[in-house]
Amino acid sequence: MTTNNNKNVEPTILTRDYQAPIQLVYEAWTQVEHLAKWMMPQAGFECEYTRSDIRAGGSTLHKMTSPDGHQMWLLTEYEALTPPTCIVFRQYMSNQLGDKLSNPQMPGWPKELRTTVELTEIADNQTRLTLTWQPMNATDVEIKVFNASRPHHGKGWGAGLEQLGKYLSR
Repeated sequence: MTTNNNKNVEPTILTRDYQAPIQLVYEAWTQVEHLAKWMMPQAGFECEYTRSDIRAGGSTLHKMTSPDGHQMWLLTEYEALTPPTCIVFRQYMSNQLGDKLSNPQMPGWPKELRTTVELTEIADNQTRLTLTWQPMNATDVEIKVFNASRPHHGKGWGAGLEQLGKYLSR
């Protein structure tokens, strides 16, 4: 199994504009009381943070529960936070202890994914969010699976960004 250090992995980039001040959008990404209300793929899910240390070098552990009771745990390790314009983190499938696991629903899915969230104030009370998502230290198989799933990337993070928009508009 060969590991490719991202030289051939084009990132997925999603952009959204929100009718909200940049500071609030930043806080929605960096404060658990906000994250727990929108960090889910769609309405009806519940999100619970069991560990939270959001800072460069820190991590969070959270559980998403679907309406039918299926649970998914995610470990997030923060690389950099530059208030209020940038958040960089790596995310992993995990268990309730925070052990990094392979994705049981998607064989070959990259084990390590880096997300960069860049925020730009585009007008008073308007913020542009650019999310860049890319496998890290991926094997050739993981790159192939990531690339094959590109048409669906907007359904995952895209749906989450829609949840963020609904949350910010309350």
